[in-house]
Amino acid sequence: MRIAMVALLSTVAFAAFALVGCGGSFPPPNDEWAAAQSDVGAANAGGAPSVPDAKLHLQLSEEDLQKSKALIDKDNQRAASLIGVARVEAQLALKLAKAAQATQQLRDAQAELQKAKGN
Repeated sequence: MRIAMVALLSTVAFAAFALVGCGGSFPPPNDEWAAAQSDVGAANAGGAPSVPDAKLHLQLSEEDLQKSKALIDKDNQRAASLIGVARVEAQLALKLAKAAQATQQLRDAQAELQKAKGN
């Protein structure tokens, strides 16, 4: 699972660098910012604040969003890059929270099974 997360972050980093390399004017990434806000909301609702690893990625996402908001209309390319990273961080936070919940459900089911067997 960690390999998939690293691959996902690498892909986003590559995309961010590719965006920075593009010339010409760059429109404000307002729609992307709104989508990132939605990702942060989903991570919060999905339990990320209660899972230490997920909480860290959620905090990083929120920090990147704040930085990007300050950059919109000043440096839209940099803002878009930060927004892309923020989205991945928020999505990762949600996935980590769901994984922790699934692990806990597995442990609970195993405990119930042991109880049913009389052990």
